[in-house]
Amino acid sequence: MMLATIRPGPVLHIWRDGAEVAAVPLSPNAALSLVRSILAALPSYPQNRN
Repeated sequence: MMLATIRPGPVLHIWRDGAEVAAVPLSPNAALSLVRSILAALPSYPQNRN
């Protein structure tokens, strides 16, 4: 399994099977752009969920 996290710095960390395989320093603008792209790729949900 792979996991990506953005931690303070900001730094993008990539994990594979519990081991860190990459750490990439980001500018604040790059971090926001990455988060915006990830959120845009998520499926849309109805605004009125019950």
